[in-house]
Formats: sequence, structure tokens, C-alpha cells
Amino acid sequence: MLKGPGIGRSVALNWTALAISIGVAFFLSPFVVHRLGNVAYGVWTLVNSMIGYMGLLDLGLRGAVTRFVSRDHSQGKHLEASRAVSAAFWLRAAIGLIVIGIALVMPLIAIAMFHISPEMQSATRWTIGVAGMSFAVTLAFGVFGGVLAALQRFDLLSGVGIVQTLLRATGAVWLLKSGHGIVSLAVWELIVVVFANIALTTLSLRVYRELQILFQPPDSATLRQLWGFSSYLLLVNVCGQIVYYTDNVVVGAFVSAGAVTFFTIAGGLIEYARQVVAALGGILFSLASSLEAQGRQTELRRLLIQGTRATLLVGLPIQTALFFGGHTFIGLWVGPEYASISGKVLQILLVAQVFAIANYTSFNVVCGLGKHKPVALIGLAEAAANLVLSIVLVRQIGLVGVAWGTVIPSMAIHLLFWPRYICKTLEMPIRDYVWGAWIRSGLAVTPFGFACYLADRFWVPANLLYFFMHMAVLCSTLLVGIAVSFPDEVYRQLRRPSRFTGGLDVPFGHAKRAE
Repeated sequence: MLKGPGIGRSVALNWTALAISIGVAFFLSPFVVHRLGNVAYGVWTLVNSMIGYMGLLDLGLRGAVTRFVSRDHSQGKHLEASRAVSAAFWLRAAIGLIVIGIALVMPLIAIAMFHISPEMQSATRWTIGVAGMSFAVTLAFGVFGGVLAALQRFDLLSGVGIVQTLLRATGAVWLLKSGHGIVSLAVWELIVVVFANIALTTLSLRVYRELQILFQPPDSATLRQLWGFSSYLLLVNVCGQIVYYTDNVVVGAFVSAGAVTFFTIAGGLIEYARQVVAALGGILFSLASSLEAQGRQTELRRLLIQGTRATLLVGLPIQTALFFGGHTFIGLWVGPEYASISGKVLQILLVAQVFAIANYTSFNVVCGLGKHKPVALIGLAEAAANLVLSIVLVRQIGLVGVAWGTVIPSMAIHLLFWPRYICKTLEMPIRDYVWGAWIRSGLAVTPFGFACYLADRFWVPANLLYFFMHMAVLCSTLLVGIAVSFPDEVYRQLRRPSRFTGGLDVPFGHAKRAE
């Protein structure tokens, strides 16, 4: 069981790691774009997108390692835990060799598909090869990160992540200032990845001293156990990879490598906003599992309502500010030449993200209850529709067509599938969920949205410092909206200093006594 102080420390460290990662990317991205140029940066993005597809070869094994190590460690079954980790490690090591082989062939496809200019072809070949080696190392040794997660040592995971981010950024700045290009960036990334994975492996073996890496081939029972858990998780990951990495590939194939830069700027801001919400919900999965095991259905419904409110009240203001002021922000951040095109793509993508964060808690609850098979199947439909629509629309309306190709299936899934499925799963009226979680949270953010609209029209900042100062001033309207929409909840929070509950207004620590 996770203890209260451990949860608080882990979440704080996760937030710290996320803040450092976003902060580094925020300051580093414009520097990298201008040092490399549109074409080289577009190629760099395409390489990472193509390598990202290989994440499908994980087969959901890291999640399986976390599940089985957590269970077996708590029961003192260290041999079973060692078998699961060893089987996953050897499987992923073998897959890593396949990845390296694919990376040697992939440049031929990339150069032809994306019409890479002759002067960039050699760099593209080397960059893909080195990036493939980095991914192979991460794939093989990533199981030890899963061990640390199973043992709830998020402090160590976050610490390694922070050091890795700082080393990557420091090396990138030095290399680009010295006149090096994307090949050198890929080599430095490989060096950092090797050291990070050595650290994770060493730490996991020290923390879990009973863990052994077995050198015999995994037995069929262990393989069946791993696959039984990871198969639908694999399908969810497949769909996620297609949705998140398809856009850049479609832009590169049907528009140009240089156009990928404009799309990536918008997509990067969407990803940062998504990560902020994701960092809030790390506790939801395990909490839902615990409540379900105890038969506390009422508390599960309350977790859904309060968790959805929490993610919306954090995510909606960020997305609202980006919707109205994103073009201004991009112009001040990266350069005015990117403001119009990237800003328009950003606004389109944000439409879908509003509903995605509204269902973030639902996703974690469903997975925690082990009812994610329909999610995997509906995700497969979304991924296929995303790919087809993006290809069709990019031919008709160009870059923004790719964005609409992502938005349309996403909105359909999040509006038509998720509310009905989660309410059916928890046996609660859909109107109670939509009103209590979605509509009230939306009303709370409405004054802030109106203020952002007026500020964008009449109060344009001259630099990034003024932009953030404007947002700080406008946040007062957000506080007013929350107080008006949730007066009882705000009053209770002001009256009672609550213990840490993962940011939710739910007294889970005392729920059993109340029952």
C-alpha cells in the first residue's frame, strides 16, 4: 500500500520533473528551431516520430512488469517476480535487436517518402540509425523502470528523469552552438540514454535486493501470464502511437519536411498541456482499483466526479489561454513567422483536447477496474479514422486538414462513447455525471475565457514576460468563477485543512470509517 507521505512526495517529485522538462523544452525549442532551420528541424522531428512508432514493440510488457512485481513483492514471492522481470527483459532485448535492424533499413523509406533533399540524406541515415540504437537500449532496460514503479520508488524515477533532461539539454545547447547538427544530437542522446538506463538498472537491483535476473529462457506459464495482462494494454498503446505520431508523418509525406516544424510547434504545446493534466492523475488508477476491491461503489462515483473536476479545472484554463492567445504566444516564443499557421493549427487541435481531458479520469478509472477491453477496441477505430481523415483532408485543405483529421474522430469518441460507457460501468445517471463534472467545471472557467478573449483583442503583450503577467492578472477571474460554481466545496476547503488526497476533494482516508 502507498502511504500518504509517500504519495505526496512522489507527486511533488513528478511535478518537479515535469516542470523541469517543460521548462527546458520551452526555452530550448526556439533555440533548436533557429539553429537547425525549418528543414533540418523538420527532419529531426520526423526521425523521432518514426522511431516513436517502434514503441509499439514494447508489447505492453513494462505495464505487466509493474503489475506482477507489485503483487509478488508484497506477497514475498521473489522468485515469481524475478521470472516476470527476466522474461520481459529478454523479450525486450530481443525486440531491441529487431529495432536496430529496422533502423538500418528505415532511412531508405524515409528519404523516399518525405522527399529529403540530397544535402540532408546522409545526416538522415546516420540520425535514424543512432536514434534506433537509443530506443533499443531504452526498450531492453526499461523493465527496471517498471520495477521501481512497482515498488513505488517514484522519487528515484523522477530523479533519474530530471538528470537525464538536464544532461540532454546541456549537451544540445553546446553542440548546436558549436555548429553541429542532428547527427551529433542523436549521438549525445544515445550517450545520455545509456547512462540513464544504467542508473535505473543499478537502483532497481539495490532497492529490490531479492530480485534476480535469470538467464534461462522464460517458461510458457510466465509468458502466458505476461501476455494475458499486456495484450489489450498493447492495443491501447498501438492506438495512442498512431494518434500521437501520425500527424507529423502525414504532414511530412503530403506537404513537406519544412511544414512539419509549423505543425510540431502547435502539437508540442498540446503535449505540454496534456502532460500537466496527466501528472495530476497518477493516483487515480490505483485508487480506483482499491475502491473497487473493497466494493465501495459510491466512493468510485465520487472519485469520477471529483477527479474529472480536478483535471478540467487544471486543464481547461491552460487550453483556454492557448486558444485565445496561442498565436500571440507562439509569435513571442518562437518567432512571428510561425504565429499565424501554427496558431491556427493549435486552435483546431485544442477543440478535441477539451473533451480528452474531460475523460482523463474516466480512462484511469476504467483501467483500474480492468474494464479496458472496449477502450482498446474503440481506440483502434479512432486511430484508423484519424489516419484516413488526415490523408484525405491534407489533400483538400493542406496543413489544417491534418489537424481536423485528428479532431473529428477524437470528438466523436469522447462525446459519444466515453460518458455512456463510464456511467454504465459505475451504474450512475449520465446527467449527474455530465452536469456535476463537465458543465459546472466549464461554467467555472467561462469568466476566465471571456477575459482571455478581451485581452487578446485589446491588451496585446510586447514580450513573453508581459504575456505571463497578463495571464497572472486574468487568473483572478478564474478564482471568481470557481468560487461561484463550487461555493460549498470552496467553503469546506477553506474551513478544513485536508490531508493529501491527490488533489481531490474526497476524504478517502476516512471513507471506510464513515461507511
